[in-house]
Amino acid sequence: MGTWGAGNLDSDSACDYRAERSTALGERVWKPLQDDESTEADEDLYSQLFVDLEWLLTLEKADLFSGWGLPPVAELDPVVERWLTLWADYFDGLSGPEFKAERRAVIEASFAQYRAVCAKWEAVRAG
Repeated sequence: MGTWGAGNLDSDSACDYRAERSTALGERVWKPLQDDESTEADEDLYSQLFVDLEWLLTLEKADLFSGWGLPPVAELDPVVERWLTLWADYFDGLSGPEFKAERRAVIEASFAQYRAVCAKWEAVRAG
C-alpha cells in the first residue's frame, strides 16, 4: 500500500475504501430501480432511492465517487423507462396532473444526471 500525498484520500487504502463505499451506494440506487416497489411514491423504498441517488450525484460532483460498479447505459436505459412507466401509473392515484408533471420533471432530471455518471464511468472502464 502506498501513500503519495498529505491529503485524506492520498493513499491506496483510502482509494480502496472509497471504492467500497461507492460500490455500496451505487447498489443502493441500482437495486431499487429494478424493484417495482420503488415506483410507489408513498413507500419508503421510493424515498430511499432518491436520497441515495442525491448522495451519489453529490459525491460525483465533488469527485469523491468511484463508479466502477455502475451499470452500463444500455442496461440502465430500459430499467429507467420501465420505472418511469410504472411510476406514472401509480402516481395517478396520488396527485393531480400539475404536481405529477413537476415531480416527473425532477425525477427525469435526476435520472439524466445518473445516466451521465454511468456513461462517464462506462467510458473510464473502456479505457
